[in-house]
Amino acid sequence: MTRHGAGGAPLRVVLVDDHVLFRDGLHALLLAEGDLAVVAEASDGRSALPLIEAACPDVVVVDVTLPGPSGISLAREIRRVLPKCIVLMLTMHASEEYVLQALSAGAAGYALKSQPAGEVIEAIRTVARGRPYLAPSLPRPVVDELGAFRRDAAGSRLDELSPREREIFDLLVRSHSNLGIAKQLFISVKTVETHRASINRKLGVHSSAEIMRFAALRGLVHD
Repeated sequence: MTRHGAGGAPLRVVLVDDHVLFRDGLHALLLAEGDLAVVAEASDGRSALPLIEAACPDVVVVDVTLPGPSGISLAREIRRVLPKCIVLMLTMHASEEYVLQALSAGAAGYALKSQPAGEVIEAIRTVARGRPYLAPSLPRPVVDELGAFRRDAAGSRLDELSPREREIFDLLVRSHSNLGIAKQLFISVKTVETHRASINRKLGVHSSAEIMRFAALRGLVHD
């Protein structure tokens, strides 16, 4: 079934990739789809941003590695300048670190160049519908956490935290230690540990690394 943007018009897509042959191939594939239109292309982040601002696309497909500023930096800037614009990362890099950085920067999805063309096209449509997307072959912990993120979308588990727990959560995300949190909030380390246990239980996490992953997937980690 064909899917379209506002008013039945094709979804407007911008491609940002420094591999011209790959970009040309993807452009040709999208051109064959009646519901997708490539409205601009760029080879690097610096030249891409003004083109994106002028084109006002529905979806920007961005490679992680670009000349100059990275695709992740570009994604963050796109979300700052055009908050309604959706970013899909499309890359050869499948590491958990890149995925978390991209989602933290505001990307709605992360697809891989090794995927079949049909899956990449469907990834574009998925994020355009307002749904997150992760390539099935990405690291299992990230895929599992995204599943939790989807279930969590209607009512965030963060809402279950008390004001004090949310305060401590925010400090944990900023890499504060238990001792540092205790000093900043004028409470004992024992009290911090008690609150951390409650935070872990409510969020369904078991370690500092999982708290960081939880926060990154929700765009709560910033440079």
